[in-house]
Amino acid sequence: MQMGKGGKGKGKKGSGGGKPVSLNIILGNDDGFETPLIQSLFSSLMDAGHNVVMSAPYGARSGTSGLIEFLQPILFTSEDSPEGTLPAGSPGVGPTTIADQQYYVDGAVTSAFLYGLDVLAPKYFGGRPDLVISGPNEGQNVGLLMPHSGTVGGAVTCINRGIPTIAVSADSDEEQPDLVAELIVKLVAESAGKIPSGLGLGVNLPLLEEDTTVADYTFVPTRVGTAVNSVGLLFVEKLSDCPLAAAFGLGNVPFPGLCLAIPYTDAGYELDDDPTSEGNVIINGKQQIAVSVIEGTYQAPLDASEKVLSKILH
Repeated sequence: MQMGKGGKGKGKKGSGGGKPVSLNIILGNDDGFETPLIQSLFSSLMDAGHNVVMSAPYGARSGTSGLIEFLQPILFTSEDSPEGTLPAGSPGVGPTTIADQQYYVDGAVTSAFLYGLDVLAPKYFGGRPDLVISGPNEGQNVGLLMPHSGTVGGAVTCINRGIPTIAVSADSDEEQPDLVAELIVKLVAESAGKIPSGLGLGVNLPLLEEDTTVADYTFVPTRVGTAVNSVGLLFVEKLSDCPLAAAFGLGNVPFPGLCLAIPYTDAGYELDDDPTSEGNVIINGKQQIAVSVIEGTYQAPLDASEKVLSKILH
C-alpha cells in the first residue's frame, strides 16, 4: 500500500470558492495501526492534501470505551504486532514501519489519542490539530452499544479537549476499505470548519455493496437513539444458557458471563422504533450513512434535565 507524505507545519485553509481545505488531522482507532481500514484512510486523506499523523493502539482494543491507564509506564511490547510489522520487544510507544507520520502506543485507546494530541500534534503541526478522526472501526457502533465503543471513547476524549472530532464505524464484514476511505474524505471536506467546539460526529456506514461508488451513498442526519442492528447485552449465570454461546464454542460452559442477545429487546432493552435512530437507518436505509451529532459528556438535553430536576429539587 502506497502512502502519501505530509509536511510539517500548519495545514492550508481554503478561502472559499470551492477551493479544497487542507487540515492538520490526528487519526487513530481502537483496532490497531495495521488494519486495512485505517491504513487506507490515512493514505486517502494524505492524497486529498491533508497533513495526517496517525496515533493508534499497537493492537486491538475494541470495546474498551474510555478506559484510562494513568501512571502506568509504557515499556516494551510483549508480543509481535498483530500483522507482524513490529516484533516483540519494540518500544511501547514509537513510529510504525509502514509509513512516515504513523505512530503506535501499546496502551489504551485514550492513551493513543492523547499521545497524538499532546506530543505529536505540537511536533508536526506546531499546536492543536484542526480535526481528529477515530476509526474507521471494524464494526458499527450504533445506539445502545455506542457508550461501550473504544472508537467513540477515543473520540470523546478529543471532543472534551474542544477539538472537532469524527468517530467512524464501518460494517464488521467490510471488504472495501478504499471506498470507506473515499466516503470519509468526502465527509471531511463537507464538514471542514463546521463542527463546533465540544461536539463531534458519530458516523456509521452500512455494508458497502460491490460495484458501487461514492456517488451511490447518501449521508443522512440521524439521532443516536438506542436501536441497534445486532445484539443486546445480558449477563447470565451460565453461559450455556446463552443462545449464541454455542456459536462461540461455549455451549457447555456452566460458568457465569456476558451474553449477547438477538434481538436486543430480548436483553431487556426497550424497543426504539424511531426511523431517525441511527440503528434503524442502518437496517432500513439502503446505501444510507448515518451521521449523528455527539458530545463529550452524558449531559441530558436541557429541557429534560430541567423537568426532572424541578421535580426532585423543589
